[in-house]
Amino acid sequence: MTTKPDFRVPNAKLILPADASRQDWLNTRRNYLGGSDMAEISGASNFATPFQIWQDKISTEDPVEEEKDIFWFGQEVEPLLAARFTADTGIATRNVGTYQSKEHPWAMANPDRLTADGGVLEIKTTGIYTDKAKDWKAGEVPDNAYVQTQYYLGVTGRTHAWFIALVDRTPHIIGPVERDEELIAELMATGAEFWAYVETNTPPPVDLTTVTADELSARHPRVLDPESCAEAPLPELVTDDLKRLTEVKDTEKEIKDERAAIETRLKAVIGDHEYLTVDGRPVARWQSVAGRRSFDKTAVLEKIAAERGLEPTKQNLKTIEDEYTKVGAPTRRLSIIETKEAA
Repeated sequence: MTTKPDFRVPNAKLILPADASRQDWLNTRRNYLGGSDMAEISGASNFATPFQIWQDKISTEDPVEEEKDIFWFGQEVEPLLAARFTADTGIATRNVGTYQSKEHPWAMANPDRLTADGGVLEIKTTGIYTDKAKDWKAGEVPDNAYVQTQYYLGVTGRTHAWFIALVDRTPHIIGPVERDEELIAELMATGAEFWAYVETNTPPPVDLTTVTADELSARHPRVLDPESCAEAPLPELVTDDLKRLTEVKDTEKEIKDERAAIETRLKAVIGDHEYLTVDGRPVARWQSVAGRRSFDKTAVLEKIAAERGLEPTKQNLKTIEDEYTKVGAPTRRLSIIETKEAA
């Protein structure tokens, strides 16, 4: 008896067909939380921070996909790997497009394929020297792929997941991996909480484990209340960080000074020669390089002053310079305040 192929998606509706343009997909993705978004928000992937995801979702600019050869290759090889999966397992697949959850309108699933046995197929490519490659070769699913597919199962209502990963020209098939109902519930709760920040245009809370310098510059570009103070909520943590920062700076200076001393000694041995050898083997080179080119600002200012019939006085040159000077956006500088302990 032949089992009837099952490509039903009971918990979601199709919002974008499989043959939609890449730009249409990017535009649609902006309005929902996809599988890769969820992996990043939940901490299973570090490709982007929750704040960066939030920035993308509230942006009014047209979405632009970052061009990387690995992404292009993954998209091009996807049909071949889907065919290989069917050849090895006997399970047919179907490319079906993008779905929106009926229960959670903000949730989107874009599985690479649906499988005829009621599952989803995730297709991955990775370099041979990555941690993910080690997982795939060991028959284990990397955290980001596991979270992504469990999220897809939650959105679509499908029962299980399959994986095929290409590692250094060798495909690795893992599955079936059953639904993890507890994780799916957690992901949906996390997604609902995050989407509330998007809908209210409110930045998600700062996560000290993922926060970046760029994120802080976007969140706090300037001092809004001069001379105000932020009291440390966890004094011990701040004290430890300050102590460690001092240690790192001291070590950094020691290393920098030691490097300079070593390089100076090596240069002294080379002298007027270009190479330094040990037992006839070249180990260092102190070469001559072209002199640094610099822009003669004063000469240009004086020429402009002459063309205007002005004397090249300091004030006249400064006035001309101010005309052509652009002032960048203000930045912030962190300074550590040294305090002396009472004797």
